[in-house]
Amino acid sequence: MGLEFAILGPLRAWHDGHERALGRPQQRALLCALLLAPGELVPTQRLIAALWGEDEEEWPKDPVGQIGTHAHRLRKALDAAPDALLGSSGGYRLAVAREAVDVFRYEDEAARAATVLRGAPEEARGLARTALGRWTGTPLDGVPGPLARRTRDRLAASRHAARMTLYKAELALGRHAEALPALRELVAAHPEDEEAHRLCLLALYRCGRRPEALALFAALRERLDRRLGIDPGGPVTALYGRIRRDDRSLAVPVPPRRPLRPCQLPPDIPDLVGRGAQVREAERLLRAGAGSPVVALSGPYGTGTSTLAVHLAHRVRDAFPDGQLYARGDAAGDVREVMAGFLRSLGERPPEGACAGALGARYRAALAGRRVLVLLDGAPEPGALLPGVAGCAALVTETGGELAAEVARLRIGPLEPDDAYELLARIAGPDRIHRESGAARELAALCGHLPARLRSAAARLAARPQWSVADLVGRLSA
Repeated sequence: MGLEFAILGPLRAWHDGHERALGRPQQRALLCALLLAPGELVPTQRLIAALWGEDEEEWPKDPVGQIGTHAHRLRKALDAAPDALLGSSGGYRLAVAREAVDVFRYEDEAARAATVLRGAPEEARGLARTALGRWTGTPLDGVPGPLARRTRDRLAASRHAARMTLYKAELALGRHAEALPALRELVAAHPEDEEAHRLCLLALYRCGRRPEALALFAALRERLDRRLGIDPGGPVTALYGRIRRDDRSLAVPVPPRRPLRPCQLPPDIPDLVGRGAQVREAERLLRAGAGSPVVALSGPYGTGTSTLAVHLAHRVRDAFPDGQLYARGDAAGDVREVMAGFLRSLGERPPEGACAGALGARYRAALAGRRVLVLLDGAPEPGALLPGVAGCAALVTETGGELAAEVARLRIGPLEPDDAYELLARIAGPDRIHRESGAARELAALCGHLPARLRSAAARLAARPQWSVADLVGRLSA
């Protein structure tokens, strides 16, 4: 489980599920500065400014020494691995994953909600509700220092924007009655926020409360004129005009067509063994959450790159809720056929007679705003089939097709001897293999510790219970 932290409320920390007492306020302020740059070396000068500001007259007598003292106490408080909080002459680094800090999970979910709002309001609503549910109070409550104050202000604005995304999604889904009480509270808390008023006006009108909507706009116009000497802006004024005319087109919209979510992955392999380092690295890259990552697996025939790619795709499919596309080289046809098939799977109609370039543009437009994983197992021209759209990712088995230099390449080799032995046991039966462990290890070596050969050999044993492992070793040696 490791270290986990909460910022969206009082600053809290857990190590292996046990909450840690974080000590003095300045100690917590140092932790705040490190958590906002997870895994990065934060220069000492930046830490000093985070705790005491830029004005040297406000600094304590020995700020560098005090930072060191706070870091020492913080390391003990976290009760973590010795290298979790590392110090150097240049600064300090907290070795913690970005996803272990709640604020980054919140920001990813809120950003994703805003991105998919137009095309998938139901998903946007779910993401926004999940993001807002992470809040437990005032961020960094009680943590001193300029950085903590700035972070509180920034997150307050972000929370307001996430709420607006949620209410827009609810209005798009016809949930105006459900959204109205919260919108009334929002305009009371932000009496000059025109967008909040616009959403509240629309909710009131759809709830059959047109006079209240007109009165709310009048109050906004009077308030802006009195305090700022301006009139309400175009969007809220335009909506007010439509409500005055009782424009029936403001009625609840028809729910948008639910986009198709293809799930084309082949079945996972239940007896995959080994590859732990490659699996962890590939999963980390595919779940990165930024850009459009591409992971390419390569290795000699028999190393099981296809099997591993399918297994990886199943492991990360939860990170790509809008679907998974799959193309295999021996069944894919040319690149235009693959693109046309992908478009149909995404609910789009491919244009007749279009060239590869036009199909590619339509394909990437269909992926925009979605989180889709594309698995290309020896597919033709893999470079042309990469999504290239933020939020999507690709997993490729390399067969010599041209790929961009920035692709993350993982080399797959033979299994470790112990893993090869374990694969034989899983397929041929553990009792049978363990009885002849020496012969089984010899068999694994004869197979070059290659998964494809190991599976073939183990399947022969499983189909012939009268054979011993030594019998098969003799046959293969001969």
